[in-house]
Amino acid sequence: MLRTRTPGSSPPWEQALTSDRIDVEPDPLALYELSLRDEWGDGLPLLPPTEERVRALLRATPYCPDDLISTLAPRNGLATVEKAAVNAAMAGVTPAAFPVVVATLEAIARPEFNLFALTTTTSSVTPMLMVNGPRRADLGFDMGPGCMGGAAGRGSMTVGRAVQLCLRNIGGQKVGVTSKSVFGQPARACGLCFAEWEEESPWPSLAEQRGYTRDDEVVSVHGGKGTFPLADVNNDDPRDLLYLIAKCLAYPLGNKFLEPTANNGQIVLVINPIWAKRFGVAFPRVEDLHEFLFEHAWQPIDSWPEANQRILEAKGRVDAQGRVRVNERPEQFVTVVAGGLGNLHAICLPSWGESEMQSQEVVRVDSERRTETAP
Repeated sequence: MLRTRTPGSSPPWEQALTSDRIDVEPDPLALYELSLRDEWGDGLPLLPPTEERVRALLRATPYCPDDLISTLAPRNGLATVEKAAVNAAMAGVTPAAFPVVVATLEAIARPEFNLFALTTTTSSVTPMLMVNGPRRADLGFDMGPGCMGGAAGRGSMTVGRAVQLCLRNIGGQKVGVTSKSVFGQPARACGLCFAEWEEESPWPSLAEQRGYTRDDEVVSVHGGKGTFPLADVNNDDPRDLLYLIAKCLAYPLGNKFLEPTANNGQIVLVINPIWAKRFGVAFPRVEDLHEFLFEHAWQPIDSWPEANQRILEAKGRVDAQGRVRVNERPEQFVTVVAGGLGNLHAICLPSWGESEMQSQEVVRVDSERRTETAP
């Protein structure tokens, strides 16, 4: 378990490190080729995790190197702070951003996140990270144009990848060995990590919706199957636009319709700031927006072929009006404001259906944990 040092004790980062040492030629290509040969690389170039770099990361946390953050599926690898720092160093994480990696590893190991199934399934699902709090911009977490990829913010790119390296090298997630993912997705290598553009949102931030304050640093993790783009240039009425978005979220071959119940998982809708302002006028409370999505995110049973209809009926997924809802409750819709000011787009992060979103407060060397988790 994670613990903070007692007053008067020596700094925890001065403790001896126990990871194996590997001597590598100074040529950066040598490290890269070694990572591929020994299968602890992800196919992308790596930075050398020297002791100096690892200790710099450790200094950003109040924890000891051998403190256990979590046990990572599928092979129940022990994610100590030191092991997490080694993988974060290879990904290029800055010391200031490393506590976000630690918080993420805490969150994804909770039983409700269902990490074992997530890392071994045939699906493309992977942990997707959403960051809130006052240090988002300073740490390089992308929240504006290109925030889902291409904006090149160091926080987003390195933290997301560090988590994937931890899953690979500590948890043992490897394609064709423990992972049976048919296609995978780019985020299974480089990660998907972005921040909410809180200042552009007409509603409370995601962290606030999940029980934290505006001043808390929080990472929320969603088991997402990919990025599903939505676009519109035809609707002036925000309710008409949100109606069409709701119908898109309920696409018939989504994982949510494969499940025997609609009660599991969340669907994340990332709205650009211009659309958010439009929706904020029509729906001043984010709960009302989610209620509207819930009312319209369904498909008529006759959208499916007859054989599929019988399966959905046997699962009890069809209501008295012949509607098949993608979610059972409005709270299963999650709204985040991010992206550029292009005014044409939104992104859905579809639910895998067997994982519950988790949030965790970030703890730094000069801070104390306020709460273990939010609902």
